[in-house]
Amino acid sequence: MVSSTSLLLLLVGVMGAVTAAPQHAPQHAPRATLGDVRFLLWTRSNSGDEDYQVVKEGDLTSLGPFNGADPTVVLVHGFSARGDHGWPLDGKTELLAHGSYNVISVEWSKLAAAPWYPTAVDFVPQVGALTASLLDWLHEAAGMDASGVQAVGHSLGAHLAGAIGQNLKTFRLPFLTGMDPAGPEFHHQSESGRIDKSDAEFVQIIHSNGGGILEGCVGMEEASGHVDFYPNGGEHQPGCTIGGDWMDLLVGGCSHGKCYKYWMESIRGQLPFVSRPCQDWETYTSDGCNTCGQGCLEMGFHVNRSLEGQYFLATNRQEPYAQGGAVRAL
Repeated sequence: MVSSTSLLLLLVGVMGAVTAAPQHAPQHAPRATLGDVRFLLWTRSNSGDEDYQVVKEGDLTSLGPFNGADPTVVLVHGFSARGDHGWPLDGKTELLAHGSYNVISVEWSKLAAAPWYPTAVDFVPQVGALTASLLDWLHEAAGMDASGVQAVGHSLGAHLAGAIGQNLKTFRLPFLTGMDPAGPEFHHQSESGRIDKSDAEFVQIIHSNGGGILEGCVGMEEASGHVDFYPNGGEHQPGCTIGGDWMDLLVGGCSHGKCYKYWMESIRGQLPFVSRPCQDWETYTSDGCNTCGQGCLEMGFHVNRSLEGQYFLATNRQEPYAQGGAVRAL
């Protein structure tokens, strides 16, 4: 999870965005370039945390154990995070325990370093285009099955994952998961400048900390996918606001990080995150949406991609977070 120090730096960066120069690059910003982006590959043949293969576009010898017939999952971290640490490693482990995948982590931490949030925002479309170019190459030169590709991004990485879909040239991204897409600088952004449902054949968004900074939130609350999930209302998660909403941010970005914990648990599928279609959390909690209506949905990795709309659900305070139930249409 993002540390409390990183969250404070995020707030510094966000506030700096208000007065930053148009190029959004303070003079003391890190001297990083797109050449610092690395693509880290794990498969069941090299599943250890430190055993990743660095894939380089145009170099077939760098592919190592890559198997184009296996599904490919691209993981994208957010601001002040890393692609070789934290949830991408945990997500890699869950995926490879579930099946045989090519797991590629976009390691762009030098461009997403705190406290330069506006600079990280500016790099989102560039790193998205770079990653799309790699995937196009894997499809054409390495036989990657395009139908099995999906991208999963958290926070600022969710918008970057959307940029991947926007920039693909040889195939259309089948599946995209945005985990609590970052709000600052994106709340009023046009669809072309943020994650939205045009970025893939199916886009699911998991909102866990959507709202404004003054409410202790750093995610987008706006619906922007084919399906938007709002666990516990999508603003603050159970156990994250002890001491007030602002403590949610300061104590490790609790709600902002719960979304990837939900997603990782959903891979196992031991209990489904069953959600119901509803217009808002208040109606949901007052039993105004107590039937499946057009159909209930399982949030996360195993989501049914045939339904659309806004869905709500409650979770447990601790693992297992899913409360289970039946997914059925009435």
